[in-house]
Amino acid sequence: MNKILVLLCLFIYELNAYEITQAKELYLTYNTKIKPHFKSQKLQYFTTYDGLEIAYKYFPVEDEKATIVISSGRTESMIKYPEMIYDLNRNGYSVYIHDHRGQGLSSRMTKDTQLGYVKDFLDYVKDMKYFVENIVKHDKKLFLLGHSMGGEIASLYVEKYVNDFDALVLSSPMHQIKHSSGLICKFIEYRVGDTPRYLVGEKSYDDSEWKFKDNIFTHSKVRLAIANEAFSLNPEAKIGGPSVNWVAQSCMVGPITLKNAKLIKIPMLLLQAGGDEIVSLEPQEIFCKKVGPLCKLITIEEAKHELFIERDKYRNKALNAMFEFFNQNL
Repeated sequence: MNKILVLLCLFIYELNAYEITQAKELYLTYNTKIKPHFKSQKLQYFTTYDGLEIAYKYFPVEDEKATIVISSGRTESMIKYPEMIYDLNRNGYSVYIHDHRGQGLSSRMTKDTQLGYVKDFLDYVKDMKYFVENIVKHDKKLFLLGHSMGGEIASLYVEKYVNDFDALVLSSPMHQIKHSSGLICKFIEYRVGDTPRYLVGEKSYDDSEWKFKDNIFTHSKVRLAIANEAFSLNPEAKIGGPSVNWVAQSCMVGPITLKNAKLIKIPMLLLQAGGDEIVSLEPQEIFCKKVGPLCKLITIEEAKHELFIERDKYRNKALNAMFEFFNQNL
């Protein structure tokens, strides 16, 4: 009996080691606390080298432990991150978040505002460099948190600008899109052309793809519903399928990221979703191995791609590991 009690206490301690919102709270607190918290900070913009307007917000806390810059995934926007920002702030971290060019609340580069397009993937990195150098202010350490495509951008960033951040966390980083072999990438590259257009089989934003049943993103019905509502209320932020050029660019930068992983000079945590159906797991493992002792990889078994809006049992593991890692690098 005593052994069972000890194990139970250890489980409870692990679950509540940090202030992490639980799904049952969301029904009561999302509209009364979390959403007002997100809306409390002004939406702002900065202008890129090629004249695009990039949307961002800043969420400061008093006596911050450190400042975190969030690099979000493809099709995402800051409007999907209120719960994550709320949890980061509650645990003592100030937060900056911007919407990447061509998506979210930032400027589009195509007439079809829902086409997932970028001319050059490295423009994402250029935008973030400007953001970090000219917008982001911090008195203490600066951490980078990247999810999916944002994790690929973050990886490229710290490989090139090795001294800008003090630590890095990657969530389901897009070091390779699932099923995108070298031959497929070569075929796509030959079909790019000059006119932005959807990849074959892709289309504009489709609400049916985000229904809970059989979705490939998350096991959490409530968190998926909250994400869907955010885009329903902000239709200008919606993004559909990727363009041919976006896929070709993603194919191009993946091998570069793996090749240059050894250039990373800061501590890094890679959170891998064991049940990921969107990005490949093996390139993440190769990447971490090439980074060497500075990289720690944790696999959240059975979790789907969207670790930050996953069911509590998966999200808790991911966030506890993240907060523990940040605390170790303060």
